[in-house]
Amino acid sequence: MKKTLIISGIVLALIGSGLYYFFSQRQFAPPKAATDILNIDVPESSFNLPITLDLRTLSDFLNGKISGRFLETTLYLQESKKERIALALIKPSNIQISSTGKELVCTFPLTIEARLIQSRFWNLFTKLVKPVSTSLIVTLSSPVTLDNSWHLKTKFRLKSYRWITEPEVQFGPFKKNLTGTLDNLIKEEKYGLTAMLDREINKGVSLQNTIAEIWVDIQNPILVSRKPTPVWIRFLCRDMKEDFHLEKSSIVCFTNIKAKMMVMTDTTNLPRPNPLPAFKLMKAQAWDPLSYIYIYAYTSFDEINKRLDELVTGKDISVKGYLRNYTISIKNINAYASLDGLAVAVKTGKDLTGDFFLIGHPEFDVPTQTLKIRNFDFAVKATNIFVNKGDDLLHTRLRDIVAAKLNLGLDTLITKIPRIATNAIAKGNSGKVIKLTMKDVKVNKCDILMGKQKIHFRIDTETMAAIKLKRINPGKPLRIKSGKD
Repeated sequence: MKKTLIISGIVLALIGSGLYYFFSQRQFAPPKAATDILNIDVPESSFNLPITLDLRTLSDFLNGKISGRFLETTLYLQESKKERIALALIKPSNIQISSTGKELVCTFPLTIEARLIQSRFWNLFTKLVKPVSTSLIVTLSSPVTLDNSWHLKTKFRLKSYRWITEPEVQFGPFKKNLTGTLDNLIKEEKYGLTAMLDREINKGVSLQNTIAEIWVDIQNPILVSRKPTPVWIRFLCRDMKEDFHLEKSSIVCFTNIKAKMMVMTDTTNLPRPNPLPAFKLMKAQAWDPLSYIYIYAYTSFDEINKRLDELVTGKDISVKGYLRNYTISIKNINAYASLDGLAVAVKTGKDLTGDFFLIGHPEFDVPTQTLKIRNFDFAVKATNIFVNKGDDLLHTRLRDIVAAKLNLGLDTLITKIPRIATNAIAKGNSGKVIKLTMKDVKVNKCDILMGKQKIHFRIDTETMAAIKLKRINPGKPLRIKSGKD
């Protein structure tokens, strides 16, 4: 009996040793690495840019363009051409531009000077007739739009006028009221006041340079990273549509630009930007105040592992246990894309000796705007069987440490690149003439895709953008001289 017990004990010991050896040396197959090199397709971005021209800016342009004695002409007082006068239009104070929401309203103060230069009573008589000076307030109105070349287009018509003093010329026993003559001058097709305003506004007020500058600048390369090698992103503009509105205090051209982003590592031989298309009206109610910009970014596993190595390799991790303190040393760490998700291989020593494989799924959490590793857990090959327990203190601590280090500021990368892009576009288009703002850049979604060499980020952002024309160069003051034979 005693001999039987001894034999049984030896057998049990051998079985126990065998089981211990089996579990301690059991090979856990590492997660299979991904072999695909991904080509990422980035959706088309939609830049929605309201371009605002304040009516005060338009008034400043007209007052800079039309000043002093701006029109001089000669007119016959009768169809028989017996009397002829020299007429001058003078702007004594500022033109005011306002809006009804449907039409522009132009309030134009005028001083009119007239003198007789030809008479049926011989030219000697003309020197005896006193020049006439009179004032009136002319009110004009016009619809407004843009023509195909982005120039403001108006068609002013006389709405009303009010004489401060009646325009009368007296020569000898004759007296001539100039009201009808001046009406014709205001409405005359070639040299009249309405035609002059239409012509000067169409010639001088254009959104073409502003829109062309933005169109080109959006397509300029934007440096987003300098290390390890410089990386640029570039938007290629494809199409543009506009909607035009007259508001109470401004003219607004809602501009929608379609563009697609590309990544470059060399800007030496850039293709030319696509040319600016002609003005094209978008469908009614198609306007969206937000811009939706899709941006692509990536980082390589070489960079990730270099950074992880700097952060954790050779470091000791202290873990407070129930009976004593433990130390985990990390000897090596390597992240890669597996068929099951993001895999991290970790080799440890000291109180936790073994080779571990952690697997998780990186995702961008929109509410917190941070990168998280979802369902981060272990597949384990270890020299210690107890490490395989999911509730093991050291096991849990190791997982948490690796998860914390794995972020590597990638959420900052995801939120930073859209800001770099929008700030670069805005900065390039702000100056003395225009001001472009892009604010409140928000990441709505970030698709994270992994290939053999890189982690790819397809970032869906939105921002509120606006352009304001701060001034329009009036050029030389308008001076018109004409006469009728």
